Parts: sequence; C-alpha cells; structure tokens
Amino acid sequence: MKKRILTLALALTMAAATAMTGCGKKDSASSDTINIGTVFNTTGYMAAYEQPAANGFQLAVDEINEAGGISGKKITYTTINAQSDAAQNASATTKLIDVNNAVVVAGVCEANLAITAGTAAQDAGVPFVTVGATLPDIPDRVGDGLYLAPYGDNTQAYALAEYAYNDLGLKTAYVIEDSTSEYTLALSKYFKERFKELGGEIVLEDSYDENGYTDFSASISKVTALDKKPDLLFFSSFTDQAPIMLQQYRAQGLDMPVMSGDGFDSLTIAEIAGKDANNVYYSTHVNLDADSDVVTKFKAAYKEKYSTEPENAFAALGYDSAYLIKYAIENYIDGDITSDSIKEAIGKVTGFEGVTGTISYENGSHVPTKSVSINKFENGEVVFLKNVG
Repeated sequence: MKKRILTLALALTMAAATAMTGCGKKDSASSDTINIGTVFNTTGYMAAYEQPAANGFQLAVDEINEAGGISGKKITYTTINAQSDAAQNASATTKLIDVNNAVVVAGVCEANLAITAGTAAQDAGVPFVTVGATLPDIPDRVGDGLYLAPYGDNTQAYALAEYAYNDLGLKTAYVIEDSTSEYTLALSKYFKERFKELGGEIVLEDSYDENGYTDFSASISKVTALDKKPDLLFFSSFTDQAPIMLQQYRAQGLDMPVMSGDGFDSLTIAEIAGKDANNVYYSTHVNLDADSDVVTKFKAAYKEKYSTEPENAFAALGYDSAYLIKYAIENYIDGDITSDSIKEAIGKVTGFEGVTGTISYENGSHVPTKSVSINKFENGEVVFLKNVG
C-alpha cells in the first residue's frame, strides 16, 4: 500500500514545480467579488472528515453572500476534491490560484495533505487556512502564509492525558500509532510526553505502517502477554481503521478504556464497532450538543441545508474557517483586499467567536489557543463529557 509519509517528499517537490507555472494571483478577479478557493478531500481516507468540513464551508459562504458578502463584495467560490492524494492537493491549490484567481485558499484536515497544499499556496504568495489539520508545526514547515483554524495536536493530546490521569484515574497506558501520518505520530508523541509528566507509565508501545492495515493480532499478543495489563489503550489512528482495531482488541478481552484524538470523531466508528466502541474516549473541537446560541444556530442551518445534523466537529471547523476569513478582512483591512493584506489580517485576528470556540492568534503564533472537548461513545451514541482548557 502507498504510505502517506513516504509520498510527502514527492508531493512537496511537485508542489514547488507546479508553483513555478504561475506567479499566483494577488488580487480579486473584480472590484465586486472576492475569489476564495478550497481544497477538500471528499473521497478517499479523509472523506469522513472533509465532506462535513466542505459542507460547513459551503454553508458559511452561502450565508455570507446572502447577507451581502464581505465588505460589500460577494464571494466567488470554487472548491476542488483532491481525493486524499498528496500530489493532487498541491496541484488543486495551484489551479485555484492560477486559474480561478483565488486570493485565499482554505481546506484540508490532515497534516501531510495540508503541508503539500499549503506549500503550493506559500510558493504562490497566497494565504492558506487549514480547516482541520492539527499538527502544530505546519506553519513553521510551510511558511508565514499558513494558519490553523483548529488547536494543535499538543493541545488535544495534553488534554487527553490529563483527563485519563486526573479524571479517570488511569496510571498505565499502552500506545499504538499509525506511523504513516504526521498527525498520528504527533498525537502519540504529545500524549506520551504529558502522561509521563503527570506520573503515568507507558508500559508498551507499538506501531503499524500501512494504510488499510487489518490484522492487529501481533500487536494484541504483546499486550495480552504483559504480566499486568495497562489501565488504558491509546490508539493514535484514523476513523477508517478504528472499528476493526476495537473489535480485534476487545475480542481478546482487552476491555479497558480506549482513547484517541479527533481522528476518532465519527459516529461511524460506533455504528460499525457496536458494543466494542463502548468505553472509548476521544478529543474533538466542539460540543455539538451545547446549549449555546452559536451552536444551535449552526446546527439548525446545517440541517436545513443538508437534511442531516452535522456529522462531526469538522463541519463546524469548515463553517468557522469561512467566517474567520470574513472576520479578518472586515476588521483588519482598510485598503485593497489582496493576498498580502489577507495574510496580514488573519495574523491580527483576536477574539473571533466561532462555533468551535474563540480564535486568537497571539504573540505571532499561527495556531490558535482553544479549549478541547472530550467525548465518549456509549451504546452507539456520542456523549459529551467536559471541556478542557
């Protein structure tokens, strides 16, 4: 199987090459519109996250245009499905800039893909807002034009470790990670770091390195061979492999709590894994059952447009990302709306109140400080537990 990390260097090379085909468009296509583009991976392994994110962004664009646009200018909106492929994320971003004249690009909810898409935008001098990628050092690796709408993996992994140790009283943990993604590697790294700082012990570590990996028996045997079983199983994985992992580990009597990051934010896991998804905890970006005006309004609008409740927090992140761009332009640009002025404006944002919390870019950081929601699966339902931070 093609591995995500092994294709990253090739995709970055292609991003640089495609950026050379055009210098990027610095201004909107006309004085009456603002050209915005998005890259979403609505098919492939990221579809469970990015289709809701794409829906949320589209909903926001429609609302903004119906309300008069941004600073009196309507949004001309183009989106491309990059099919969960790193090279296509780079070429799609370049097309949005060179062909569709996008002055700002957004989208992408996975670290490797966000790096390739963001690099293409950076090389063209166009800002990029990653809707759901949480690797905290993406801006350092891409450049000054990339911003995160969500918190970083350090934030959510620390919150999980603190909840496990302090709230659940779990003192020992087993960690297994998908080694094909920058996201899963970072998530497990930060979890182990904070869990040990608190006094916890990592009794065993393991990894797997293929997309579509389906046989976890070798890893499971290492856990069952331990003289004393861990209090917690930490799966640093994505939605696509979560149900089979849960089923196989539970079948061998490993019924202790399981934890993971926002990669587990999909009710599909509980629907497929059934009772094996009970006692599974995960971090995410918003409590969609919160009794707040902003959440209630978003959920009602989403359901009216798509005839379904928001599937997960990524729908809200997509929605927030569009409004974040609007907020930045209207509050921090006095003159021409260009790629350069938008990039500078986003960096000045403080106090933007979104569905997923307050976004402020403080002290030059391109990663906002936000609270983390802790949820669990219980009898096929999502149950909110608490906000951390």
